[in-house]
Amino acid sequence: MTALAVFSCSVQSQVVNKGDRLFGGSFMLTFFNSNGPVYNGTGNVGLLPSFGRAVRKNTVLGVKGNISYSRSKTENVTADESIATSFTVGPGIFLRKYRLLKNRFGVYLNHELNGYYTFQKQKGGLMSVPVTSKGWGGSYNFNPGVFYKFSERFLGEANIGGLSMSYSRSGPTDNFGIGATFLQYFNVGISYVIAKN
Repeated sequence: MTALAVFSCSVQSQVVNKGDRLFGGSFMLTFFNSNGPVYNGTGNVGLLPSFGRAVRKNTVLGVKGNISYSRSKTENVTADESIATSFTVGPGIFLRKYRLLKNRFGVYLNHELNGYYTFQKQKGGLMSVPVTSKGWGGSYNFNPGVFYKFSERFLGEANIGGLSMSYSRSGPTDNFGIGATFLQYFNVGISYVIAKN
C-alpha cells in the first residue's frame, strides 16, 4: 500500500516528462498610465508563438517569437500631446520550470533572453512632421506564473509581470533599463504537449 501511494504521488507531480515537446503560444497585453504634471499612457499587444522540449522532468527549454505593437501618448500641462507608435519583431529563448501544487494547478518560473528589432514613429509635441526611426535591443526577463492542466495534452498558462533588464539602441542613443512590471503586464497562453514515444 505504501509503495502504491508513493508511485501515485510521483506520477501526479509530473507536468511534462523528459523528451516531451510543447507547441504553443501566448497573447500579451501591457498597460501603464501615470498622472501628474505630465500624463503618459502606454499600451502594448503582442503574439508570442513558441516551441520547447523537456530537457528533464518538469523543465522545458525552448524558442519563441515576438510580434507586438505599442502606442504611447504623452500630454503636458499646456495640453500639447505627442504620440509614439512602434512595431517590434524578434526571437527569444526560454527556460521554464513547472511545479504542480494541487490536482491540475501549479506554478512555474520562466527565464527568457530576447532580441528584437523595432520600427518607431513619433508625431506631435514640438515636431511639425512625424519622425520615424529604427532600433534594436535585447533583454532578460524573469516571469513567474501559474498553469492549469486541462488534460494530459493541454496546459493553460498565465502571468502578470515580472522583473527585467534591457539594452536598446536607436540611432546614436543607447538605453539601459531595469525594472518590475508586476500588475502592468498580462500574458495568457496555451501549450500542446506531444509525449515522447
